[in-house]
Amino acid sequence: MTDENQDPFQAEEEPPAKPDAVEAPTRSPEATGIAWGAIFAFAGIALIIVFAVQNTDPVPVRFLWMEGEHPLAIVILITVGVVILLTELIGVSYRRRRRRRREERDELRRLRDV
Repeated sequence: MTDENQDPFQAEEEPPAKPDAVEAPTRSPEATGIAWGAIFAFAGIALIIVFAVQNTDPVPVRFLWMEGEHPLAIVILITVGVVILLTELIGVSYRRRRRRRREERDELRRLRDV
């Protein structure tokens, strides 16, 4: 039996929240404030551009079997990029290993508690 005034397609009301449950405040996208990450990214890009413009002198480069002359800024930026890439790869490997050990430890605790 349905009430004639009630919309049959209206969703049922949710039960009231438990009084001890605390909900995290939600923010609308307009209320997030200044995007500090974007500001720091633009500042970093600007500094890299200034560095590259000021260091255009060619320098001799010898690495393993390769030789050549390249602008100093390019040599340094490539070196920094390779170091960052290697550091991230090592970090991912380390975090994956730690996560696997933690999961194994948690599973062992669960099995012991049963």
